[in-house]
Amino acid sequence: MTPMTVTVPAKQEWVMVLRMTASGVSALYDLPLDLIDDLNTAVEESCDLLLHQDYTAESITMTCEQKQDCLHVTLTAQQRTRCEEEEKADADIAQMIIQTLVRDVTLDQEEGVVHCVHMTLPAGV
Repeated sequence: MTPMTVTVPAKQEWVMVLRMTASGVSALYDLPLDLIDDLNTAVEESCDLLLHQDYTAESITMTCEQKQDCLHVTLTAQQRTRCEEEEKADADIAQMIIQTLVRDVTLDQEEGVVHCVHMTLPAGV
C-alpha cells in the first residue's frame, strides 16, 4: 500500500485531525480496535511532546507506511524556530508512555530537542 502523509498546523486543536487520520489508516491496515485506540493515544502523546519543545514548529507531518508485518507511523515537527519553552515536555517520560502503547518507539533529537517520533505497531493482527 502507498504511504499516507498528512500535514497540519502545529497547534493543539489540530491534534484531533491526526488522531482521526490515524484511526482511518489503522482501519485500512486491519488493526484491531484496541490497537487503534493505542495508536490514537500514542499520536496524542507524540504531538504533546513535539508541541512542547524548545522550538516553535509551523506544522506537524504524519506519515503512515506498511512495512512487512507492521505499520510504521512517523510524526515530524516541520519548519522549527528555536525558542525557550516554559513547560518543555520530558522526552524520557513521553517515550516511556508511548512505548506502553506501540511495539517500538524512537525519538529523533537535535541538541537535546525532540523533532520526530517514530512508532511501529503490528499490522493485520
